[in-house]
Amino acid sequence: MSSEENEKNNIRVVVGLDFGTSYSGFAYCHVNEYKNICSNDLWHGKVGQLKTNTVLQYDDEYKNVKFWGVPALAKRPSRRTKKQNSTEGDLLEKFKPSLPVNYKKAITDYLREIGKVIKETVATRWPKIDYFENVLLIITIPAVFFEKSKAIMRMCAFNAGLIKEKCSINLQFTTEPEAAAVYCMENLKAVLGNWTN
Repeated sequence: MSSEENEKNNIRVVVGLDFGTSYSGFAYCHVNEYKNICSNDLWHGKVGQLKTNTVLQYDDEYKNVKFWGVPALAKRPSRRTKKQNSTEGDLLEKFKPSLPVNYKKAITDYLREIGKVIKETVATRWPKIDYFENVLLIITIPAVFFEKSKAIMRMCAFNAGLIKEKCSINLQFTTEPEAAAVYCMENLKAVLGNWTN
């Protein structure tokens, strides 16, 4: 048996992560109970919402995440204002917005934070499950994602601690239309069954 087949055979839990531009969330199930898919509805100690905001708030140096999700919107950042000695020639530079955090860091940091919730949820539901050995993580991506974009997402997931090895088969991607099609196919059986009865 190859190591790839062995890794596939070790999968006990599947987690689907919808990492969106506005909201993010995840669902999970045990492979023995694949019809019993649970959507996470516990965010920051509050029950009810199936997704949380895809928002980060950093410290003043933009190195560490202070808040993420809804709390990042609720807390006003206390940014230090810099005294600017500008001349008229600097007017354009003065009003040009700068991005203190590059997108790869922001993605990695957000995946790390939501990953903590995923790992805690799996550990609570199935204490004997080893996250890195027994969990398959599937992240939805837009249909127009290029291979380079997938590679960047994989690197961010690795840097966020969601996978142990960069090329792990325990991380897979599916496009949003593919995920929607699978959902419709699975639910169509139930709907058609109700119509025929």
